[in-house]
Amino acid sequence: MGNFAPLIAAALDSRKYLGPAAGLRSQLDTKVACEACHRGLHQTDAATRANFPHMADCLVCHSRIDPPFSCETCHLAPAARLQPASHTPNYVDVHSSKKTKLDKPSCVICHGVEFRCMGCH
Repeated sequence: MGNFAPLIAAALDSRKYLGPAAGLRSQLDTKVACEACHRGLHQTDAATRANFPHMADCLVCHSRIDPPFSCETCHLAPAARLQPASHTPNYVDVHSSKKTKLDKPSCVICHGVEFRCMGCH
């Protein structure tokens, strides 16, 4: 498949990477193509979910998202948990009450770069 590290690095450098970027750039300086997406493999004998590609990595190239309609393209339901843990059954009420600290950058991974809070409010 090739080494995706340069693509992910370019997304980080241009601030188009949709996930947390802290410390990620240094992990992309690898000649091992698999480690661009499966980071930390050289540090373990048993791979875990932590070594799986991050959704933000996939979205560097696969950027056409239309939640919730496009989610099942990769996340096969019903086994996949498509909503984050914060989206409990009473999420809309809790979210609207302003009692929670909202982290808008974490919303873009599912709702897209064009997502605006005012779209719903």
